Amino acid sequence: MIQGSFSLILFLGGLVAVVLWVEKRPAFRRVFHYLPAAFWCYFIPMVVATFGGLPEKSPVYDFLTRDVLSACLILLLLDVNLPAIARLGPMALGSMAVGAFGIAVGAVGAYALFARWLPPETWKGVGALSASWIGGSANMLAVKEGLHVPESVFAPMVIVDTLITYSWMGILVALVIFQERWDAWVGADRKLLEDVTRRLEGLSASRGVQDTRWRHGLWLLGGGLVAGSLCLRAGRLLPAIDSAGLSQEGWAFLLATFLGILLSLTPVARLERYGASRWGYLCLYLLLAAMGSRARLQYILQAPLLVGMAYLWVSIHAALLVVFGFVFRVPMFFLVTSSQANIGGTASTPIVAGVYQPRLATLGLLLAIAGNVVGTTAGILIAQACHWVHP
Repeated sequence: MIQGSFSLILFLGGLVAVVLWVEKRPAFRRVFHYLPAAFWCYFIPMVVATFGGLPEKSPVYDFLTRDVLSACLILLLLDVNLPAIARLGPMALGSMAVGAFGIAVGAVGAYALFARWLPPETWKGVGALSASWIGGSANMLAVKEGLHVPESVFAPMVIVDTLITYSWMGILVALVIFQERWDAWVGADRKLLEDVTRRLEGLSASRGVQDTRWRHGLWLLGGGLVAGSLCLRAGRLLPAIDSAGLSQEGWAFLLATFLGILLSLTPVARLERYGASRWGYLCLYLLLAAMGSRARLQYILQAPLLVGMAYLWVSIHAALLVVFGFVFRVPMFFLVTSSQANIGGTASTPIVAGVYQPRLATLGLLLAIAGNVVGTTAGILIAQACHWVHP
C-alpha cells in the first residue's frame, strides 16, 4: 500500500499526468472518445484501492476535496461570459431552461419509482448526478462533498454518468437525419437560426489562452486556494441543514460558485488568458483521482439498476423538450443542442451543435457553460426534492 502524504500526492499527480498524456496519443483516440480522461482518472485509482494499494482515508483526500475543490470551482467559472450567453436569445435560453427542468423532473420521477430497490442515501447521489447533467463534473463533485454522498452511492453514479452521456450523444447525432422533417412538421421558423448566427458574429465563446507557463499556474492556483479558503471560512459561519443533508462545506461550495460568477464580470476574468480554466480542469482531474481512491469496485454492483433509472430519467427530459418544441415550434437544432448541453457538457455540446448547424457550434459551448453556472445549486435542490418524495 502507498503510505505517506507525499507518496500519495506523487501517485495521484503522476496518474493524472499519464492519463492526459495517453489521451493525446492517436492510438488511444477511439478509446478516450467513449471513455474520457475524467473516467480513467476516477476508475484506475478505484481499482488500485480495491486491491489494497491505496488508503481509504488520508489528509490528502481531505485537502483536495475541500480546499482544491473550492479553488477549482472559481477557476472554471472565471471564463463564464454572461453577456455572451444573454445574447443567445429567448429560443436558445428557453430550450436550455426546459432541458434543465426536464432533468429535475426526470430525476425526481425516476427516483420515486426506483427508490424502494436502492440504498437509503441514493437521493444524494441523484442530486450529484443531476448537477453533472445540468452543469458538469465540477458541479457533481461540489454536490457530492456538500451533501456528504457516501462512496458506495457515488461510485455507481460515475459509471452511469459516463454510460448515459456518451450513449445519449450517439442518439442525438443519429437523429440529425430528421432535422428538416421535424422543422417542417412543427412549422419551425428557421430564420431564428440566422438570427442567432448574427448575434454570435464576432463573438468568441472563450477569451482565449495566451500563456500557460508554470509560474502563471502557480499564481492562479495560489489565488484560487486563497479565495476558496475564504469561502470555506464563510461557509463555517452558516448553519448546516441536517434535514436537507447540506453541510457547511456545501454552503462554501455554493459561495465559491457565486464568487466565480461575480469575478467573471470583472477584470479578473482576464486571467483566462493565462489558462485559468485549464488549471481548473487539472485540479478537477486530480479531485476525481482522489475520490476514486476512496471508492471500491464492489460499490458499482448496483449500477445496472441505476442505468435503468437513468434511461427513464433522460426519457422524461427528452419528452418535455419534444412537447416544448412542438408547442412553440422550436427548430430541432435548439432542442438537441440544449439536451446535449445539459447531459453532455462543454466538451461534447459543440460537436453535436456542429453536426446540426456547423456555423453555430459556439452556441453549444455557451449553453453548456450556462449550465455550469447553475449546476451546483440545482443539484442540491433536486437532491432535496428526491428526499421529500421518498424519505
